[in-house]
Amino acid sequence: MKKMLNLAVMLLGVALFTACEKDDNEDHGSVPVFVNSGVYVVCSGSMSSGINGALSYFEYATKKSTVNIFKDSNGRELGLTANDALRYGDKMYIVVDGENCVFVTNAKTMKLLHTIKTTDATMLGEQGGKSPRRIASYNGSIYVSTFGGYVAAIDTINFALQKKYQVGSYPEGVAISSSGIMYVANSDYGYGNASISKINLATGEATDLKDENIRNPQTIAIYGTGFYFLDYGVYGPAPDYAQEHAGVYRYLNGVVTQVVPNATGMAAYDQTILTYNTPYGGAGVSYSMYDVSSGQLSSYQPKDIEYPAAIEIDPVSGYVIIASYKMVTSEWGTYPDYTSNGYVNVYANGFDTVSATFECGVSPTRIVLNPSWTIFNY
Repeated sequence: MKKMLNLAVMLLGVALFTACEKDDNEDHGSVPVFVNSGVYVVCSGSMSSGINGALSYFEYATKKSTVNIFKDSNGRELGLTANDALRYGDKMYIVVDGENCVFVTNAKTMKLLHTIKTTDATMLGEQGGKSPRRIASYNGSIYVSTFGGYVAAIDTINFALQKKYQVGSYPEGVAISSSGIMYVANSDYGYGNASISKINLATGEATDLKDENIRNPQTIAIYGTGFYFLDYGVYGPAPDYAQEHAGVYRYLNGVVTQVVPNATGMAAYDQTILTYNTPYGGAGVSYSMYDVSSGQLSSYQPKDIEYPAAIEIDPVSGYVIIASYKMVTSEWGTYPDYTSNGYVNVYANGFDTVSATFECGVSPTRIVLNPSWTIFNY
């Protein structure tokens, strides 16, 4: 974890070392440095209460936050069940499940440029394109999974469908390796026929990976020739329908192994996987940290988080960002508030101190980094 948190210093050191290799008499200069200038928070809203989703934003330098930056920039709501987003190039892509669309905006101004309707006949059709879920990017295209059982490869210039891949039932997370291998988490909505699709984007060769430990996969993180995935597990009988077997699993050489038991949220970078656990029908919240290189599992406790809803690691700054519901108490007990705005904490040096906190929209569900280049003067 310390290695991760010191990454920003290491990157700065590379720039300084490059400068110091010059002759001491040479003039000072500047180099471009890759940074993340802030974070977006995708908030799904509440379909049952008719609350629209929102995209919140927090800027690191100014510590300024905006609860609904999309609405502020466009004078309209995102719609029901915003589910994912991606900053890619000079555009921002926002996936909205309940509206069957992906909004494309200018990444700097957030002004709406185009609306991709995944259910259009020129895209995936009424059935294939229903309920877009997650998004990834590779080689100039975006890849969007839909509950219709497809992943759509969409051009980022003219927003036309380039190719569609039929995958498993109720696909969620999409991850693509640097060599062009796409993995898709086919959740089957927890009904018992889950799988993970492996597709070679260059050849189109597809393999359906199945295992008794692949029950309800959600998110995939690629590591070398294998990958780790977050699985929601299964739900037990009434009356509490307690969630079982949720956790992080490793897929390597055809073998699936659970490495983090009791996890319902995951963020991965380098050799660190951070998780939280808020099981349905279970009591309490727990947090785990897994070291990929050593296999060591430990716990952590982030300060001032009531009920985690999303987590992300910023690999450049070393920040860990955690979104949370607020808790409410009534005659029925204490529980997360699914109808009021949540909040986000930023941790810069461990989890004992909150470096920044800001309000976000209702039901935060995804944290998205905002990458950019800046000039480092030496």
